[in-house]
Amino acid sequence: MSRSSILSDTASTAEMNPPPPILLRNGTVVTCTAGQRQPVHFVADVLVQDSIIVSITRKGHTSVPVPSDCKIIDATDKLICPGFVDTHRHVWEAAYKWMGDWTLSEYVAKCIMLLPPLIQKDDAHSSQLLGCLEALNAGITSIVDHSHLTTSAGMVDSILDATRKSGIRSFFCYTRWDEFPSGEIRKAWQMKQLTDIATHGTGSDRITLGIGIDGSTEEFFTEMRDEIWPFLNEHKIDIISTHYVGGLSLVGPDAVNQFSSRGLLDRPILFVHCNPLSPEDCELIRNSESGISSTPEIELAMAHGDPVAMAADAEGLRVGLGVDCSSCISGDMFSVMRFALQHQRGMDNSRLSKVGKLSLEQKHRAGDVFRLATIGGAKAIRREKIIGSIEVGKKADILIIDTLTPSMLGAEVDPAQAIVLHATPADISMVFVDGEMVVNKIQSHSSGVFTRLNWNDVVRRMQESTRRVRGRMANWKSAEDGKYAEWQKMANLPVIPVDQY
Repeated sequence: MSRSSILSDTASTAEMNPPPPILLRNGTVVTCTAGQRQPVHFVADVLVQDSIIVSITRKGHTSVPVPSDCKIIDATDKLICPGFVDTHRHVWEAAYKWMGDWTLSEYVAKCIMLLPPLIQKDDAHSSQLLGCLEALNAGITSIVDHSHLTTSAGMVDSILDATRKSGIRSFFCYTRWDEFPSGEIRKAWQMKQLTDIATHGTGSDRITLGIGIDGSTEEFFTEMRDEIWPFLNEHKIDIISTHYVGGLSLVGPDAVNQFSSRGLLDRPILFVHCNPLSPEDCELIRNSESGISSTPEIELAMAHGDPVAMAADAEGLRVGLGVDCSSCISGDMFSVMRFALQHQRGMDNSRLSKVGKLSLEQKHRAGDVFRLATIGGAKAIRREKIIGSIEVGKKADILIIDTLTPSMLGAEVDPAQAIVLHATPADISMVFVDGEMVVNKIQSHSSGVFTRLNWNDVVRRMQESTRRVRGRMANWKSAEDGKYAEWQKMANLPVIPVDQY
């Protein structure tokens, strides 16, 4: 099957031919702004033109003139929300949903060391496209893609092509891939390709080039100082994503202090996970205007440590939420919000219980995590003036949620609470990116809910790819044992058999 056969005409021309103006009429707007701690809601008409929210007219106020070619959408009994901002995700992994029982050590050994050499360009295209569509289907309109399947220049081109065709807004953090455990970086061609992309663009206004960096050796930090930081300055790249997992992990231990002590916190960095988060970390992150991406579901699943989203937010830091690996856990922001909120509540209640106390009210509210999933994520990557809320002048990245579904009936009392605690991707009616409707579940047809693509063709292509990759895994077990042993030896991890804990 040719790649072009899965695309509708809309997919190749949507950004070249902006959609007509859209009026979302009589919907309930649910949003936070950069200065609000809790979301507000009100009934209004929202007018979108040329990818921008141009007016918000509250019920009872005089409406603005509507362009003659405007498409009017009745949003009665619907919630009009900002699209979710996912601040950390390895999008390419979406197709490989057999990793859910893995520890972090298994993930590094198997997914990062073993799997990439088995994936070819067409496989990467299929899985990347699936990952983008999985996010859009769940109302995630912006995504920080920490993309480390950079095993060849063609692989990266394929991944970027899939991202463009999905229609999502991506902050594409090109992450150089090392041949673990030797550490032989494919440096020459990767830097050439990175330079080419930085110079000539990503091919879409919705894809912003960033960089993903991970390491802890002196050689790594020397390279950052002498080569990468000047490159970022030259090309004005300001999205930098790096993992920070403390404890026994080798994934960026003590990353905040390590960057700071070498003079590399002279600009904001997006620190992912931050388990644990020290007072010194907080001060350094605050002073550098850096951000935190908290991915609570996978942090709990893979023993990173306790999620820090709520604690970091209480410190006034720039905090967003992320999925991380939809190969291992849920691929939607509803689940992420619930994990962040309920785990923090559990920790609070456990702490009080130990001293014989009982809280009469919840300290952390549903509205707090709604904020983190929207404007909070935008602030974490310093894009709060562009995305993350329903405000005039911002990009029309919008999520429409039906309130007449079994999950959402009664949502009019506290819409934000209903979104956080009850909504699922199935309750989403429409998703817009840049004012373009990319998901339409109200008028879906045999080719699926994605307006740019035929879902049936995406499915067939993905199934073919999965069979190919699984076929290349014929010797997986013996290779897995070898790589896992190499990783454990290199990391010097104090591992313990599962039957001993």
